Amino acid sequence: GEAEEGPRRLRAAAMAGFVRELERRAGPALRLEQRAAGGVGCVVWDAALVLAKFLETGACPVAHRHVLELGAGTGAVGIMAATLGANVTLTDLQELQELLMVNIENNKHLVTGSVRAKVLKWGEDVTEFQPPPDYILMADCIYYEESLEPLLKTLKDLTGPDTCVLCCYEQRTMGKNPEIERKYFELLQRDFELEKVPLDRHDEEYRSEDIHIVSIHRKRTVGPQ
Repeated sequence: GEAEEGPRRLRAAAMAGFVRELERRAGPALRLEQRAAGGVGCVVWDAALVLAKFLETGACPVAHRHVLELGAGTGAVGIMAATLGANVTLTDLQELQELLMVNIENNKHLVTGSVRAKVLKWGEDVTEFQPPPDYILMADCIYYEESLEPLLKTLKDLTGPDTCVLCCYEQRTMGKNPEIERKYFELLQRDFELEKVPLDRHDEEYRSEDIHIVSIHRKRTVGPQ
């Protein structure tokens, strides 16, 4: 009865979400719904803003390219890529599909390429995402130790020799974060070459000393397999 009413109203308000605007260099801002309830994938993290704005600099031209975003959350990065002419597949867990659909719908008039959302659980079969995309985008995907192995498996399964993975992350000094980060890059280097994108190539305004963009490629294999 009466006692239930308050918390239920609050919950409904939290679920209703709130909109984050992301300015674009050319044309109207993206409007991204976020969810206050529902864990990590539901707000636009700073690393996503930095990566989205980096794409706008044109340093990695995505027009007419196949782009896949891992752990897309609100879809900010991938949707930005789609406004730049990329053909984008946003991927995340089942529970984020509805939010991704809402954001695709809200911004579809700005898209010059194409954009769709699909379920992709790290570590599972990626056959339906073949052939390998030209670009894989990841913003702030390293925060659980348990997810490192599945994430790396997915990266290996998805990438071809010419796939460029752009990984943007905020360096976090709290708790286990530095350890997880170190382990991730250590494991990654077994199969991939990493190159840091210098800060002066990030968007002038959307950049920060503790947010890094790393460009990642499969190691070139030499000789008989």
